[in-house]
Amino acid sequence: MKNKTLLDRFFDRGISKEFGVPMNFADNVPKDQVQTFVLSPEVALSAEQLVRSKSFTMPKVEELHMPYTHTVVEYPLTPEIQKLRSNGLVDGTVPISRIGAYIHETGIGVFTCMPYWEFVDGRIQHSAFTFAFGLGDEVDGFKIFLGKNTQESVTAHLFPCLSFIKSAQKLGVKPEHLRKILEDEQVQQHIKESASEIPCLMFASFLLLNCKSGVVKTKIAEKRPPRGLKLGGKKKKQYSSSAYTVLHLEEIETISVEGIVSRREDISAHYVRGHFKQRKSGIYWWNSFIRGTGEVKKRKAYLVEETA
Repeated sequence: MKNKTLLDRFFDRGISKEFGVPMNFADNVPKDQVQTFVLSPEVALSAEQLVRSKSFTMPKVEELHMPYTHTVVEYPLTPEIQKLRSNGLVDGTVPISRIGAYIHETGIGVFTCMPYWEFVDGRIQHSAFTFAFGLGDEVDGFKIFLGKNTQESVTAHLFPCLSFIKSAQKLGVKPEHLRKILEDEQVQQHIKESASEIPCLMFASFLLLNCKSGVVKTKIAEKRPPRGLKLGGKKKKQYSSSAYTVLHLEEIETISVEGIVSRREDISAHYVRGHFKQRKSGIYWWNSFIRGTGEVKKRKAYLVEETA
């Protein structure tokens, strides 16, 4: 089904063995409680640019408050975003087409975040680890620091994700063996790659979810198979999709009832993108403008996002 969230793809897949142990993704995320937000291509690009701007500072964890206890944020990695990220692309690495994160607010100023992603070849993978914020320095365990420098960094405690823990318990894996796994070079690389998505998915997206201007939220309804149609389990999944909310820029984007985001028809070829500005009082959208003079040229709308 078109425009199915990446989260739905993980629920549809069920149990996987990508980390060498059978894991059920549903152990990580409560499907009946989670609320999903999908950033449009323009909002996603703005989030990536915001994180890379010199003025960006990550919000203090104690000031964060997600719209729901169980929140998911997803967005596509468009060609423009890929260009921003290309400096860090390792030779032989399969590019990523979509990213997302499940964020659980467990208390005031206390969060866990588990990133996940989809490759351009259609494969999906989630982090084998959950990053916990706001636990305090007195808590022991593995830690990772996110931020541009030490003064502005945010501390995250590292734990195996719930599906990994449950699987390890069933297989009788001892805690000391899990510690050895954490020290493995490939696992460390996996942790760094997972952590690199958090500033955009958790911190920048938090700011955009609470943006003072520019961003519009459009709800896309849940889809179910037609009544009376007898389908097997696999076919039911193909015809079904969970409800979600799209964040888009009303100034330059339109959205269909199916959740397809398109560029507005009346945008000039000389259109210069607007951008978000971070202020002490919050995030604001700085309007786009037309560069140069002359008649504004119209062009046909084109599809900028159509998920599998």
